[in-house]
Amino acid sequence: MPARKKLFINSFLVVAAIAPIVLYAIVPGPGYTGAPGDSSTGCITSGCHTGKPNSGTGSIRIVASGGMTYVPGQTQQVSVTIADSTEKKYGFQLSARVDSSPKTTGAGLLTPASDGYTQVECANGSKAPAAGCTASNGGTVQWINHTVPGYNASNSTPGSYTYTFSWTPPAAGAGTVTLYAAGEAVTGADVVTGTETYLTTLQLSPIALPSVTGVVNDAGFASSISGGSWVAIFGSNLAPAGDSRPWNLPAEIVNGKLPFSLDGTSVTVGGQPAVVEFLSPGQVNIQPPDNLGAGLVPVVVTTASGASSTFMATVEPFAPGLFPAAAPYVVAQHADYSYVSPASPAQPGEVIILWGTGFGPANPPVASGQVFLGANPLATMPSATIGGQPAAIQFAGVVGAGLVQINVQVPAALGGGDAPVVLSVGGVSTQATNNLVSVHE
Repeated sequence: MPARKKLFINSFLVVAAIAPIVLYAIVPGPGYTGAPGDSSTGCITSGCHTGKPNSGTGSIRIVASGGMTYVPGQTQQVSVTIADSTEKKYGFQLSARVDSSPKTTGAGLLTPASDGYTQVECANGSKAPAAGCTASNGGTVQWINHTVPGYNASNSTPGSYTYTFSWTPPAAGAGTVTLYAAGEAVTGADVVTGTETYLTTLQLSPIALPSVTGVVNDAGFASSISGGSWVAIFGSNLAPAGDSRPWNLPAEIVNGKLPFSLDGTSVTVGGQPAVVEFLSPGQVNIQPPDNLGAGLVPVVVTTASGASSTFMATVEPFAPGLFPAAAPYVVAQHADYSYVSPASPAQPGEVIILWGTGFGPANPPVASGQVFLGANPLATMPSATIGGQPAAIQFAGVVGAGLVQINVQVPAALGGGDAPVVLSVGGVSTQATNNLVSVHE
């Protein structure tokens, strides 16, 4: 009995001694991706695997659903494929690092897939919580690697195996990040020899989200807007770099419907889609829906990169503005539609044509988002002054989508020179600057 007991104890000690090597070979602890601060040779260490990285005939590849870019905070799928036709089972480990401090700063959040074939660990070896690794468990760096079930399932596709999981990039301002991965291709036995180790990286650059800094009347640039009028949105990354254009009339206005998107840029106002008439990286011109109530409404610009944060715009029943020409003048035309200018001034007593937006609805109403060819008078008629003198309005109405035409008579007693034009409706007046017309002396 004593001899048998001693043999049993010795056998137990042998198993206990080799078990960590076997388990370590199947499921690595953190720190074997080749990233700064990790083992530079992947899992080629004492008691793990042997050999020289990337010396075999196989490979490892990282593929991210965002290609070589990421949108801050927007989750994408990542896959790691280990290929080696000379081996039978495959494992991996990956870590995402911020390039500005890759040794100590993890990039975003790694999340295992639901198949149970991957798991995430923190620096102290603990399984990563849903919120990621923090100082309490070793810092922000995370490692995702295969599980025992994943390793056992990896021989289902001879010659290679792909692990998939999710990665949520860090918030804006992190800069470029790099995914570091190490892969093992093994015979299938729980051994440290007869294996091949492969290392690779994938650097990803952030794509800037659109940002809105202002929403104004597109004619007078006042901070209040109105439903169905033309509105200018200012900001950054509102369209792809170098993309600046209005809508394409024959291709993008179909069956009388105005487009809600140009080149992937769309806008919602109060949660409703708005017509997009012009876009550039710094400005987008829209026609919001005509059923907006007065008050603050959310404006969101969405591009292929993602959605902007919400900008709260002020909506009023009336937000009139006159379209400007070269400063300090407004667009004004003679009856023959030639332009009023210092070289071709208006005559006292002449009826000139002004153009604006935001003067309220027409009667009958003209629906937003549609081509309109007509001349429906405004439901509330404005008043006008030129050079401070009352000016008679002969017509004021909607003549196109969001476009208002005003035919106004220059006061007969008005002296010559540059005279300010002011129109008022519903207690609100047009802009006080860049509002001049030239009048003949």
